[in-house]
Amino acid sequence: MSDGNVIVESYVVFGRWIRKTLRTPAFLFFSLVQPIVWFVLFTQSFARIADIPGFLALTGTDSYLTYFSAAVILQTIIASSMQSGMGMVTDMESGFLDKLRVAPIHRISILTGKVASDGFRILIQTLVIVALGAALGVRIASGVPGLLVILALAVLFGMAWAGISMFIALATKNSEATLMISMLTTFPLLFLSTAVMPKAFLPEWVQGVATYNPLSYIADALHALTISGFEWGALGGAFAIVAVVGAVTLLATTAMFRRAVSA
Repeated sequence: MSDGNVIVESYVVFGRWIRKTLRTPAFLFFSLVQPIVWFVLFTQSFARIADIPGFLALTGTDSYLTYFSAAVILQTIIASSMQSGMGMVTDMESGFLDKLRVAPIHRISILTGKVASDGFRILIQTLVIVALGAALGVRIASGVPGLLVILALAVLFGMAWAGISMFIALATKNSEATLMISMLTTFPLLFLSTAVMPKAFLPEWVQGVATYNPLSYIADALHALTISGFEWGALGGAFAIVAVVGAVTLLATTAMFRRAVSA
């Protein structure tokens, strides 16, 4: 089988996951509503944070709504990435993965098609967040080019982060364990980063964690694109993190996947 077949097979697997998502209206509805709830409730509850002396100087904006938009995008990426592992467990429990094992298909096509569908779902969700933000008054300082970079960063980081959830799913083969472990290993990182609060406003020990937290680098790039424009240092750091996280998680997931389908 040629490399061209891998692309076609991946596209078929991708289409299967997209159709499966569309056939679950409840999941589709809540996956789109969740970021809206975060955007509206959190920004209303914590709007006065922008009144803290130094907020404008540290962030470049006097609107917590604008600052928090990066956190909503990151939260959506994390939540969508967790669903990746859940879907893999469903396929294992239903026996569908066993059918693919005996099918004349590259094993890697199963994985790449799944990851690509996760990226597409994150793209749609990020577009919804950006549209909602624009309706609420958030303006992207970097304009249309910056919006395209935001979308690319969200999709690439989402695909890289999905590797964590899929690795856990392939290791545990249990949906409850996958959900709990994924939540415990990812959501705390959001609040230990600069996504929700400027670094200087965080407790000293949290600042130390935020310095090495990969989500902080993504958040800083999203903040820059939204508030000030293109800051190449922040963007370079963010895409470097995407490359490192993707290399580690997807390579580990590929090795685990090959072991799973060969068992």
